[in-house]
Amino acid sequence: MEDFEAWTIAYGRTIERLVKYKIPNKEDAEDVLQEIWIKAYRHLEELKDPGSAKAWLIRIACNHCNDYFRRQAGQMKIPLEEVEETLPSGGGLYGHEERLKVRNVVESLKDQNKQILYLYYFKDLPQEEIARRLNIPPGTVKSRLHNARKEFKGKYEQDDI
Repeated sequence: MEDFEAWTIAYGRTIERLVKYKIPNKEDAEDVLQEIWIKAYRHLEELKDPGSAKAWLIRIACNHCNDYFRRQAGQMKIPLEEVEETLPSGGGLYGHEERLKVRNVVESLKDQNKQILYLYYFKDLPQEEIARRLNIPPGTVKSRLHNARKEFKGKYEQDDI
């Protein structure tokens, strides 16, 4: 217990700066900080070497920040009205049917794929910006985009039958 109090004093500012750098929303950053200290306290027995407490606390902080962004990404709602508005409005019934078909296919995609397609195609964000917003590496954005396109194409072509 004494060690934990000493660590909060010694490393508290470092952990706080890290979290507030990664999470710009002040209230969310404060919530994540509380989660970090609670987790660290509850799992003190897992720390084998007290000399590595700072690295251990930083790892907990990074993991909680990543969890925060995963939760945010999972909660991201795709306004399908925007999807319809950005689709070409071809003439007559055929154009309406195509928009409806695209909307239905987008709705049927896995959330992760729906999200990446929405950000890339409908919000017209570059891959680097998507990576920053989702707090994932640019390479992950590329692979997710590839998988999303593949899933969309498969479902879109299957719907042609």
